[in-house]
Amino acid sequence: MNAREGPDEPPDVRTLGRVRDELLQLEREIVELQYVRRADAFERVRDAVRRLGEVGSPAGILDRAADELGAGSQFDRVLIGEVADGRLHARAIWAREDRGGAQANLAQLQRAPIRLEYPLIEDEVVRRQGAEIVTAASAGTRTPARLRDVLGWEAYVVVALTSGGTTIGLLHADAASSQRALDELDREVAARYSEGLAGVFERAVLRETLQRHRDELQSAIRWMSARLSRLTADAAFDGAGAATGSPTVGAVDALTARELDVLRLMARGKTNGAIASVLVVGEGTVKYHVKNILRKLGATSRADAVARYVRANEAQR
Repeated sequence: MNAREGPDEPPDVRTLGRVRDELLQLEREIVELQYVRRADAFERVRDAVRRLGEVGSPAGILDRAADELGAGSQFDRVLIGEVADGRLHARAIWAREDRGGAQANLAQLQRAPIRLEYPLIEDEVVRRQGAEIVTAASAGTRTPARLRDVLGWEAYVVVALTSGGTTIGLLHADAASSQRALDELDREVAARYSEGLAGVFERAVLRETLQRHRDELQSAIRWMSARLSRLTADAAFDGAGAATGSPTVGAVDALTARELDVLRLMARGKTNGAIASVLVVGEGTVKYHVKNILRKLGATSRADAVARYVRANEAQR
């Protein structure tokens, strides 16, 4: 007997009390199940984003984005499209069933990109960078006809994919194969995944940009080093016969040991910064030594000093 039921209560009252208790228990179980489903869904999204972050390149991330969300969610199909020139260009698709058919659908969509314009819901999502659950029957002409015709979508989630504050694509997803009605959690899952995708995509773009700049800088350094070496060699040959440019061996002998170290590195085409790194001194110290070298050798430039040093060494042989 329930503790709240008295021995003198009529049977109907006791029955109603039990029904009430059972309903309360059922409500608690439903709330708990919803919480578990929500927590599990967001954990799956985090895992999907983590796997996506291991891809590396921005292009590879977009190519894998549909696969990772599909494998880490309850969606049956996921479509990733890029936004360019006011059109939606289908890029990748994932399907839980009939993957061959899904690839054929993707090829159809790629042949004719969808123009994003009023009154399409997709156009609004691109501009507002939001996420929506769309029911084709109620939305009518606000849904792209090609999505309805090619994919047969009756209801789907659409969310903007952004990078640097700009919408770069759209994510579409449905649950038609499992005949499951889309709900608010589906919209949140797609939105959370979009946020995570934006983060890994922007980091990949940054890494790629830094690597490109690093390669360009290294190429420039190699070019400058080669150019300086050629100029040094040219100056040595051009000044070989000049009477005013013939240093005495004594002038070179007047250099200190550290100045000779600096001059030898200058002869190898090293910059002040590079010389400072080799000698483990400050760049200001290198500049001081270079000034003294030019003064002691009577040189007008670094190249002239190197040429005088080369000729002095030849004279000693």
